[in-house]
Amino acid sequence: MPAIECQLIPAKEMAPGQVGAIRNRVIAFVVDKASKELNLSPEKLVVRDIRPATDLALYAGGTTTSTVDRWVYDATTTTGNAFTAISGSAQMGDQRYAAIFGVRDLRKSLGLHNTAMGTDLTGFVTSGAIMNAAHVVSFLKIIVGGSDKVIWDLTSIETYDNLIGFSQSPVIIPQNTQYQILYQFNQTTAGIRAWLQLIGVIVEPRGRTVAP
Repeated sequence: MPAIECQLIPAKEMAPGQVGAIRNRVIAFVVDKASKELNLSPEKLVVRDIRPATDLALYAGGTTTSTVDRWVYDATTTTGNAFTAISGSAQMGDQRYAAIFGVRDLRKSLGLHNTAMGTDLTGFVTSGAIMNAAHVVSFLKIIVGGSDKVIWDLTSIETYDNLIGFSQSPVIIPQNTQYQILYQFNQTTAGIRAWLQLIGVIVEPRGRTVAP
């Protein structure tokens, strides 16, 4: 039996079509799981994009629960070489299944900037007229049901222009299951901002959120 591969692989190191294959395999697995456990046929289920606040109960900053679906976290305090919880010990909603199989760092999508650092640029450093996004998170951990499911090394994507990584083994958070998401910051300065999008899907009954 082959070893379970749960490391984060930079998208630039993946073969053409590999990302799509991972996504399709994850969706098929979660749809099958939800269909069996909810006793619903697949056509009665919806696969949709995952939302940071509404689905994952991520914090906006510190330990303050976000009220807006936005992939951003403002660190009020950080501890070097230690994980900081960016969600509480939350519980996945009833009849809702989450699958997370990658991470996208959005900080470079803000583009060039030649003014003083504003609210949306907290944690960035300037170099001449160009705003360079500072690397602030080294590792991401996801705990499900009391067990560490992944510890992804985000520095693995730092050498590439597209800061995206995927895992062969998704993190599945079944309905009504406890989970927690944590970042390990490589800076201890308060006021830094992380722009990390967790790549994944939600599977739930049709009509619960959307009814396509």
